Amino acid sequence: MNVIPRLIVLVLFVLPVHGFAQSKMKFEGKDVVIGETLNYKASWGFFTIGSATTKIDKTVYRVGSDICFKIDITGQTNGIAKLFYVRDKWTSYMDTAEVISHKSFRSIREGRYELDEEIHFDHINKKAEVRVYDKKSKAFVLKKMYDTHENVRDVIAGFMVFRLVDLSNYKKGETFTINGFYEDEGYKINVVYLGEEYITTDFGKVLCYKVKPIVPKNKVFSGRDAVDVWLSANKSKTIIRIRAKMFVGNVLIDLQK
Repeated sequence: MNVIPRLIVLVLFVLPVHGFAQSKMKFEGKDVVIGETLNYKASWGFFTIGSATTKIDKTVYRVGSDICFKIDITGQTNGIAKLFYVRDKWTSYMDTAEVISHKSFRSIREGRYELDEEIHFDHINKKAEVRVYDKKSKAFVLKKMYDTHENVRDVIAGFMVFRLVDLSNYKKGETFTINGFYEDEGYKINVVYLGEEYITTDFGKVLCYKVKPIVPKNKVFSGRDAVDVWLSANKSKTIIRIRAKMFVGNVLIDLQK
């Protein structure tokens, strides 16, 4: 896969987003946004290279005996990056009583590469059943059963933790950990709290909490501390901006009006 599509996928999808509260439900004593669609833009220098939309459905869904929020994230390349075709969609069904995943989907279209995948999480037996769509049989077929950690989350639910952590109780330099399941393996990311900071946005100056996820070593990000995230310093803790230092330069993901 080309570098440009991969960095867009990593930034737009590995660090998913959450929004300003319009309609809310209480979730473990916190406010969870429902029925909202938000748009983000990815920039590389002066160039727009991608966009993403996130939506938390107004309806709750049943997965087996569990009641879930449905969260969709779509992303695509734009501008000069259209030369590298990316049209991806991720869906997560997250428990309404716990921050855990019960089912997730990926529809990946990146150049000539295509993948349709569904994952069912078995929390009792700590397993993740991964199925991929087979064009010949026109059905999802079992790829593999994976062992998982307790209370496993997919990527979207994993970063939902961001809005549930009370960062006002953290001191600069303190950390919290997110566990999850991504691309057929478990992950553990430490997140360092860097304090409060005002940033200038399309909405004017916004007071934010700044955090730094310590990302696994890879060929795209420039170092394990290459990502910074700014969340609004209010109840909703909206992700306002993400900055990712890449080997090809910095990429900014900004919330749009």
